[in-house]
Amino acid sequence: MPITEKKGLSLLELIVCTVIIGVLSTAAVPLAKNLVRSKKEELLREHLKDMRKAIDRFYEKKAAKEPGLPDSQYYPKTLNELVENRFLRKIPSDPFTEKPDWLTRSSTDADNAAISNMLNVFDVFSASDKTDGKGQPYSSW
Repeated sequence: MPITEKKGLSLLELIVCTVIIGVLSTAAVPLAKNLVRSKKEELLREHLKDMRKAIDRFYEKKAAKEPGLPDSQYYPKTLNELVENRFLRKIPSDPFTEKPDWLTRSSTDADNAAISNMLNVFDVFSASDKTDGKGQPYSSW
C-alpha cells in the first residue's frame, strides 16, 4: 500500500490561523487610531507654535517701526496679514478640521470670551470641537 503525502492544510489549522489573525488585528486597530491622533496632535502643536511666533514677530516689527501706537494696533488684523507681510508662507490647515479655519482671539477681548470682537489677532486656536485623550478640547490649546 503506497503512502500518500498530505498536501495543504487541514480545516482545524485554517481555523486556528484565522482566529490568530483576528486577535492580532483587533489589537492593532486601536493602536493605529491612537497613532494617527497623536500625529495630528503633534502637528496641531507645531502649527499653533508657528502662527503664535509669527504674531509675536509681527508685533515686534511693527512696534519698532511705529512706536507710540496703542498696544492693540501692533497686532495683525487678520491671519492673512501675516502671509501678506511674509511672516508665514501660508496659513496652515488645522489637522482636525483639515481646513485653515482657525479661530482667533483679539487683544481687547475679555478673558475666556466665547466670541472675539475681531479687532486684531492676538492669539489663534483650533476650530475643532474634538477633545484630546485627557478630555481637554483642542480649541483650548
